[in-house]
Amino acid sequence: MPPLLSAAAAMTAAHIRAAEASAMRTISVRTLMARAADAVAAESEAILAERVGRIRGARVVVLAGPGNNGGDAMLAGARLHYRGAEVTVVTMDERAHPDGLGECLAAGTGVIRADAHLALATQALARAHLVIDGIVGIGARPGLRSPAAELVAAIPGSVAVLAVDIPSGVDVDSGALGGLHVRADVTVTFTAPKPCLVTQPAAASAGRVVVADVGVQRTPATADL
Repeated sequence: MPPLLSAAAAMTAAHIRAAEASAMRTISVRTLMARAADAVAAESEAILAERVGRIRGARVVVLAGPGNNGGDAMLAGARLHYRGAEVTVVTMDERAHPDGLGECLAAGTGVIRADAHLALATQALARAHLVIDGIVGIGARPGLRSPAAELVAAIPGSVAVLAVDIPSGVDVDSGALGGLHVRADVTVTFTAPKPCLVTQPAAASAGRVVVADVGVQRTPATADL
């Protein structure tokens, strides 16, 4: 069994940003994102193997916001597509992480803009075996706006959901809920758990939490910035 997570092990959004800024003096953003994508793809494969019994032909929908979480999710989606999954990327609007989107287009995944084709996006969700939530990151406020809110509401209850870093729509540092939010079966977070992953009520929507080491030094949430 994975170790139990505690509030003492958590790092706030501000501490994560500071730790990442320090790491990026020697590690490129692309390298950090590639490591994050590898961790998300590996956990996605494990979920599909358990739930569907295969990777090839499994239907995956990536919900990608414009930030780095969306980029991580899209990079993971490209990896899954190369390994035989049928991946559809749903961006919220015209903004999308360029590296993530570029790799998905190169891999040949489907891409849907939700603000222009919401019905197509919800149809893809209805057919999915796995949904990867990369809508927002640790800098977002709780709650979700359109079209993200409609997309999250359209995720079938029977579909496995993997959240990238945090479930979208929760308050990162307080663990509060701001209305509609993602309810994940698994959350792959990076470096250290975030307070929302160990603090109720948000922790109940995180599912099983996997902490992936991407090369950023862990520091306690109580350390001075």
